[in-house]
Amino acid sequence: MRRLSILATALFLVACEEKKGPPPPPDNPPPPTPSGMAAALGIDAAALGDPVDPPAPAGDLKAELDRFVNVEQCVAEKSKVDPLVGDALRAIGYDTFFRDACRLLEAAKDKKRETCERIDSSALRSRCQVWVAQIAQTPDACPLQFEALVTRGRHPSCVAIAAKDPRLCNGEARVHHRATCEALTLRDEGRCDQLLPNDRPACKRELARWRSVLSAPLEGLPKLPASRGKLVLKGEGDTPDPPNGEIDLAPDFVRGAVVVTQRERSRVELGSVTESEAARIVPGPQKKVRLGIAIVVEPGGTKEGPRASLQKLELEIPGDALIVCPGGHCDVKIKNAKVEAQRGGETSFSVEGTVGLGTKSYKMTLEVGTYVRDVVADKDNASVLPPTHPVLGRIDAGSR
Repeated sequence: MRRLSILATALFLVACEEKKGPPPPPDNPPPPTPSGMAAALGIDAAALGDPVDPPAPAGDLKAELDRFVNVEQCVAEKSKVDPLVGDALRAIGYDTFFRDACRLLEAAKDKKRETCERIDSSALRSRCQVWVAQIAQTPDACPLQFEALVTRGRHPSCVAIAAKDPRLCNGEARVHHRATCEALTLRDEGRCDQLLPNDRPACKRELARWRSVLSAPLEGLPKLPASRGKLVLKGEGDTPDPPNGEIDLAPDFVRGAVVVTQRERSRVELGSVTESEAARIVPGPQKKVRLGIAIVVEPGGTKEGPRASLQKLELEIPGDALIVCPGGHCDVKIKNAKVEAQRGGETSFSVEGTVGLGTKSYKMTLEVGTYVRDVVADKDNASVLPPTHPVLGRIDAGSR
């Protein structure tokens, strides 16, 4: 992210130097790729990156799975490493590293997620679950991004690859994760070329390793519903209008939405619902408006659509304290709600009413829509996380 920020800033400065008063941007312009920005600047993008280790040899995952017999034989073969690497593994206290690595192959060959539970490191255990889901082509078996937060959904790349649906790679926040996801689902090495030189080899290594176990992507898939969002705020009574009372929120929803289901009810969250003590600090006037909203949809509505209710709303207006509903002055209605509980489906709704805090009151209208990137049943919820190892992630005692 730091490299992308440096490139974006430099490109902006060059553009400002060459032109006075740049023309308005086109509607919904595609985000610039790192390689494209580097080319426009005429620089070697690799020089801006932090040095990283070269990727390991790709090998052939299918051949390794075919050759796998049992964990003990695998450990005997894989543990013959450079002494320095052995010193490093001992230094971080990971005495079962090779055994856990071999359990990746064991679980992937048997396509049994429960085998992954015997792995000590939570990070490697999650990776094992990703392997099983992708090889078995069962997207519902992909692990959650955050074990205690079903609202954030499963790992986007795992879901896209397991579902053979390259559209769902849009759910990845980072450019190199999204490009790698597209390369794997489409089995297209050219997708790696949009990355910075430092990130490109890892992407191509993943494709080379997985190509033999990946199926062709689904064909004839419709385009994802376009992300859209428009928020209009107007002061009521003695409350002045905010400096920018009409805000385009579409960029906030481009990663799609996660629908959480419970029987016939569905919950969807858009934007950033992150209330905390820090969020209660009044934002500076230079900050942008932040909106987070969660609604619940259930059957039994009118001919205009299903019954929808507001579960949570957070509105952060520059110069004002955070408005939270329920909590502050909040009188809003959810209209025209459409939440399709299927990946690639549509979620959209509108909001009308008034919100405020203390003496401040605003009339609010909101129109939002995006695609569904994941659907998670609430039974997938997890318990509170145990302590985390600084290097390996969570390690549970007795997990072997």
